[in-house]
Formats: sequence, C-alpha cells, structure tokens
Amino acid sequence: MTITVDETAVPAAPTAESVRVDGADRYPAYDFSRPAQLDRESIRHLEAGFEAFARLWSAQLTAKVRVRAHLALERVELVSYEEYAETLPLTTAMVVGSLVGREEPCVVQFGLDSALLWVVQMMGGRSTSLPEARTFTPIELALVRHLMEDTFEHLHAGLDGLLPGEPRFSAVHYNPQYMQVISAAAAVIVARYSMRLGDAENTATVMIPASAVADRLAASGSDAAAAHTPAHTVAQVRSTPLELTLRLAPLTIGAGEVLDLAPGDLLRLPHPETSPFELVAGNTRIALATPGSRGSRLTCLISTTSEETH
Repeated sequence: MTITVDETAVPAAPTAESVRVDGADRYPAYDFSRPAQLDRESIRHLEAGFEAFARLWSAQLTAKVRVRAHLALERVELVSYEEYAETLPLTTAMVVGSLVGREEPCVVQFGLDSALLWVVQMMGGRSTSLPEARTFTPIELALVRHLMEDTFEHLHAGLDGLLPGEPRFSAVHYNPQYMQVISAAAAVIVARYSMRLGDAENTATVMIPASAVADRLAASGSDAAAAHTPAHTVAQVRSTPLELTLRLAPLTIGAGEVLDLAPGDLLRLPHPETSPFELVAGNTRIALATPGSRGSRLTCLISTTSEETH
C-alpha cells in the first residue's frame, strides 16, 4: 500500500498580532484628545459668516491701504489651540481681541510682512513687494491697532451674532508658541484665508474659541430645523415640476416588423376610439382624459383620476 503525502503549505491561522495590525489599518484609533467635530449645519453657518467677514475685510483694506485687496476662505475647522499654533510661522502678527464676559479671546493672524506693507501704503509710500518681516515700531503698532479695531467690528458683523459681543483690541503677539492666552487643549474654530494685496500674496487666519459660539450655533441649528415644517415639505412637493404625457394603449409587435417599417405603413392601434387616454407622469398613471382643443392648442379633459378608481 502506498501513501502519498501532500506537502502543500497550509496557510497559518491568523495570529493576534496580525489581526491587531489589520484592524489598526482598517479602523484607525480614535484620538480622544481632539475636540469633537462640527456638524454640517454648523459648518455651513460658520462658512457663510467667515465669507461675509472676508468681503468686509477686503473692502476695508482696499479703502484704507489704497491697494486692491482680496481674501478667499479656504476652510473652517475645529482643532485644539495647540494644533492651531503649530501651523503658524514662528514669528507672525497675532492680534488679540477680548470678548465681553469671557476669558478666552479671539485672534486675527496675518504675516508681519503683509502688515508692514499696509503701513507703507497708509503712510503714502508705494511698494509692489512684501518687505522683510520684523516686529512693529510704536508708530506702526498704532496704525495697525487703528486698522484692526475696524476689522474686529467687521468680524462681529460678518458672524451675524455668533460672537457674544464685538471684540475689543487687546494686544499684538509675535510668537504663537509663547502666547498663553488660552489653554493648549481648548477647542477653537479656525478660518483660513488666502490673501492677495495687489501683486503680493500671503495667508491669514481667524481663531475664535469654540465655547464662545457653541450655544449660539446650537440655537441656530435648532431654529433652522424647526423652520422645516410639514407645510414647507408639502409646498416644495407641490412646486416640483413634472412632465405629463397623454398616452394611448400600447401596441406590441415583433422586432422584425419594426425593422421592416417604411414611410406610408399603417399600424392598427388597439385603443378603442371611445376610450379615454391615459395621463401619466413618468410611468405612473395619474388620470384618464379625453383629447380636445382650445383655439390652436391641443387640450385634454380629465375624466377620472387614479384616486377615484381605487
């Protein structure tokens, strides 16, 4: 008797380590240190507010600096303050605005080179390129402060009541890593902009504490949800356009007959002359109707609706 042994390798059973690795690849670990994400309605509300602020700020810079300015909103995100600070340059202009009744401030951040270009233009100079970044002199700081007081007013107006009050100019910081006006783990809402001033391009950000707008965002979301009543839904359904078709009874013929059709051929339709036509929307019959005319236009007279036949 001969015994043949199959030496084909048998796949090894998955080990706990391989299962863990595959699971990690498929289901990334949740980082509980990150703040919760904003819902879509809140994101849309914030984006609309920050876009309105961008238009107001652009108009302000164009009028005050006398060079055409343009700001475009790139994105709005919810992160911790530490994550936000890590994305900023080591040296930049962070203008702090205090909020009434709150310890956490809001921040408008932009490049020092952009601000120095603003100062040059406001002082009557002309420049087509960004100057070298440096901290402000007392006179430059006074001009920037005057400019930013109006900017905070526009921020409050653009966000349309989301902030608890109009921010007030507090200070200018140059190093985000050492700016300890808010906890590193605190959740903040950040709007990121691309900025163009004449031919010079740069970036800017606006940071507001999430706790300052959370209640107002929730209220606006509930108000929006309450506004969508059943009556609104019915009204939208009633205003939806539908294409209606007046249809005869269908005729079934072979494919060969269709291929042999020629001009002048007659097809005998199975629809009785005295029977009404079907009025359909899509493939759904909604009524029976008889054809007619009014002046030069063809019409149909509804004789029976589908509800009456049930």
